[in-house]
Amino acid sequence: MFGKISSWLGRLSVGRKLMLIYLLDLSAVIYVSGILIHEKFQAIDFTRKELVGTVYTRAVSTELMSPFVPPGTRVAPDAERLDDVRTRYDELLHTDVLSAAFVAAVQSIPPQGGEDSVASAAVLRTGRELLTAVGNQSNLILDPDLDSYYVMSLAVLRFPELLHVLHDTRQLLLPNPSRLTPQDLSVQRLTAAGRLDAVLQGMEADYNQAWLAGDSVLQARLHTSRQTLKANAEAYLAEVRALAEPSHGTPGDPVLWQESHRSTLLALDAAWHDSLNELTRLLDARVSHLFGRMWLHLGTALALLACILSLVYVVARQIAKPLQSLAHVADEVRRSANYSLKAQWDSSDEIGRLFTAFNDMLAQLDRDRLVQQELAASSRAAAAQRELLEAFPIPMVLTSVPDHEVLHANGPAQQWLAGRTTDPWRTGLEPSVRNRFFQRLSDRGSVDEFEVRWQGGTEPSWAVLSARRLNHQGRDAVLTAFTPINLLKTMEQRLELWAKVFEASSESIIIMNAQQRSAAAPHLNSTKSLVTTSPACSMAPARTGRR
Repeated sequence: MFGKISSWLGRLSVGRKLMLIYLLDLSAVIYVSGILIHEKFQAIDFTRKELVGTVYTRAVSTELMSPFVPPGTRVAPDAERLDDVRTRYDELLHTDVLSAAFVAAVQSIPPQGGEDSVASAAVLRTGRELLTAVGNQSNLILDPDLDSYYVMSLAVLRFPELLHVLHDTRQLLLPNPSRLTPQDLSVQRLTAAGRLDAVLQGMEADYNQAWLAGDSVLQARLHTSRQTLKANAEAYLAEVRALAEPSHGTPGDPVLWQESHRSTLLALDAAWHDSLNELTRLLDARVSHLFGRMWLHLGTALALLACILSLVYVVARQIAKPLQSLAHVADEVRRSANYSLKAQWDSSDEIGRLFTAFNDMLAQLDRDRLVQQELAASSRAAAAQRELLEAFPIPMVLTSVPDHEVLHANGPAQQWLAGRTTDPWRTGLEPSVRNRFFQRLSDRGSVDEFEVRWQGGTEPSWAVLSARRLNHQGRDAVLTAFTPINLLKTMEQRLELWAKVFEASSESIIIMNAQQRSAAAPHLNSTKSLVTTSPACSMAPARTGRR
């Protein structure tokens, strides 16, 4: 597998390889950018689920307030809206059981607004449980921003609790059906007043934190309903505390505290409505902000990638273009064998040094080509010389100077060398003769008819040496011709022998040729003469008588 990938990469051009490297780096950048964008989408989905919880909370709050707000003082709840919300979001929020219990509790209340404390308590209990589940399952309880978190706390936790406390307190302010003692009734009313005061303090704390974390728009939209709810709730709390005194064994004037109770419920309904509207606005603004940042980051990343891609393209061309030019020159040199061509590129980087080295290599190859041509010419000349030497019938030997290596010897000269290839002069000539031979050669540059007795062959032989200094393939050399003179030497020796015989003989001698004719006419007297003739002559003794 790796071999196939390597082979495939080898077929790509340099520019495409650089582009491939960039794309590999780009893939890592895209992967990291994808992770970041995915995180943004997760945050958006998180906030969208909070918006689902806000819609569900609005539907539940509308239905929850309906049994406790007097008829005609607010818009009648849209029950089908709650049913629609349940159909769309119960499966997502896993609230189908709790919502069914809440709807059943709401339907158990008398339709004409009759008083039923047990049914009202069941509505409050199931409603608060449903709102708590919605807050948990819709991520509202995990809201990451402080402003929306504290507004959520008001809408999901504080206001339902305040409604529950208001209902329980109202039950204690009604005529005593259970016939409690005044003391016990006072204690329970004081306890209810304490609960109401604790809820109001928690509600104010959440408002204050939302004020600190939020902007001026949040403060402006929640300020009126906050102050109204606070004033009515504190007035109602004062009424409860006054009725909780032991001296108030009777309910007192019900008109005052019931009016205060009704005003507090209406203020709570308005504050609840405003808080849910503001929570929706904050969540929508967060989604828009997340989308804006995501598209901004994505656009910035794409712009940067486009700029980087353009820059990489330019750099790749700066790398690939000279290499393509170099490849073109190399291909032209290969086809034309013209080593005088040059690759042109002006830079001081590695590519510039590559061009310089390539041009130097071409120049060196051109010089080597000329040298090779000269060597080829020399080789042809040497071959011609060897052929010429081989054509001569006389022995000829070519030796180097000064180490006397046998560079070439023709066929007739082989028996004179006896297979020796180094310094044949050492074994062929006596030292004194060799010294005189090379001294004459050094002085004159040539030697003619130098008579020697050659001892380097298979047997000693007489020869006349003629030598010339020359240059053979760039080396100093000596060409020596061997002329055998063994026959002449033999004849000379015989003549010398006969000469000695003639000198010692007291008789006359006539030398005759093959035709029995006298080859010489020596004196036929007592004086003795020696006549030399050609080898064809025969010699015979002759006797002459004295006259």
